[in-house]
Amino acid sequence: MVPKEFPYSICRSRAVFWSAPAERSADGALQRYAMIVAVCLKENGLQLLDEPMNQSRQFFTNQITGRADWALLLWVGITVLSPLSLLCQSTSTKQRPVELSPRVQEYFQAAKQAERAGDYEKAADAYRSILKMRPDLAEVRQNLGLVYYVQTKDKEAIAAFQEALKGKPDLLGANLFLGMAYARTNQYEKAIPPLKKTLSLSPRERSAFLNLGLSYVETGRTEEAASILQKGLEQFPNDIDMLYNLGKVYTRMMTATFQKMAEAEPDSYRVHQLLGESYETRRETGKAMEEYKAAIARKPDAPGLHYALANVYWKEGDLEEAEKGFKKELEINPEQYLATWKLGNIYLIKRDFERALPYLQRAVEQKPDLGQAHRDLGRVLAEKGDSAGAIEHLKKVTQLAPDEPTVHYRLALIYKRLNRKEEERAELEKFQQLKTASDNREKQARGLPASEEAESERSKADTEPDQ
Repeated sequence: MVPKEFPYSICRSRAVFWSAPAERSADGALQRYAMIVAVCLKENGLQLLDEPMNQSRQFFTNQITGRADWALLLWVGITVLSPLSLLCQSTSTKQRPVELSPRVQEYFQAAKQAERAGDYEKAADAYRSILKMRPDLAEVRQNLGLVYYVQTKDKEAIAAFQEALKGKPDLLGANLFLGMAYARTNQYEKAIPPLKKTLSLSPRERSAFLNLGLSYVETGRTEEAASILQKGLEQFPNDIDMLYNLGKVYTRMMTATFQKMAEAEPDSYRVHQLLGESYETRRETGKAMEEYKAAIARKPDAPGLHYALANVYWKEGDLEEAEKGFKKELEINPEQYLATWKLGNIYLIKRDFERALPYLQRAVEQKPDLGQAHRDLGRVLAEKGDSAGAIEHLKKVTQLAPDEPTVHYRLALIYKRLNRKEEERAELEKFQQLKTASDNREKQARGLPASEEAESERSKADTEPDQ
């Protein structure tokens, strides 16, 4: 049975395809190649011929360790180089090996040697010579197309792949690289059918997912692009190219949706709200406030608008205006837990602990996993002398945000007041460890924009010293 790491083997289409990273070792790859060939033959009731495996070794090694553009083209030995490929039949029934004349085999050897030397023109000549004698060999047309493809002779490659698929519509390589050649030459509509066919033959073919997603985007079919890239992520969950392309698709869909909204009603409160969010993200605070105020003027009872304006004031340190806005938001939407927490936070900054307490208690009830509310509530309880309650909520923060350093410093202060020296020392050590790691991350990320969510939750209370 072929191992799971080689899902691309398609023996029954007379082809074995392996898309592998260039850094894989040649020896390890050759062992897997031999295993796949043996399985391919066994499934078809055939026996391995006396073709020496070491004849493919040097060529295979060159392709893995040499040019990067061949990392995708490991049609190793049997399809690119050897008449052995003709033994793997495209039917589910057992068939006899295809008879090849000595002259055809000589041309196969010539193609092998030419590819080994990087002389792709000579390899193409050899394949064309075979086709003059055996025009029925679809695999040879596929191999010719691959030689053209690696030379970026896209017109010739497309023609060769098309001819190969006329003889055998299920050839994996011909379908995949026909679609990729179309995509490379901006013929995205034509690229879609062969790439879809590729995924029907090999559902884990990464390049097909990426090129099909691109082709859908370029033909205006963004929803289909998102769908196919999502399916690709199911197969490759941490693939950065897949994630990047899907993110771009969603961005395009979002932009198109917002553009349609602006065209439908350009002076609506939603358009002003969106503009305010855009300015806020770019840190153009004055313009953001103007747009939020314009949105409120058009729909003063819309949830979220007063919070958005108040949040800008809060980040700018204008606590009086922020307090008014958060209170107005809670009149419209009493369950807006961020407004609840930030009111408590404002009173904490003002050291008005009695007024801060009910808001922070309410915030952790509304949103039990809101670490900032637990942090602020812990500080208020510590100020009011409730050390046990303070420790409970600060410990909760360590669970919700294990990398957050300052909570350990605050725990150390409480343990110091309680004369619990060992716990104080442990928390200070943890604080220093996490603070160093946090500082290093900041240095690495310096110059990169903070996320909107992170920006919106930064508080002056985070840097306020305990009195």
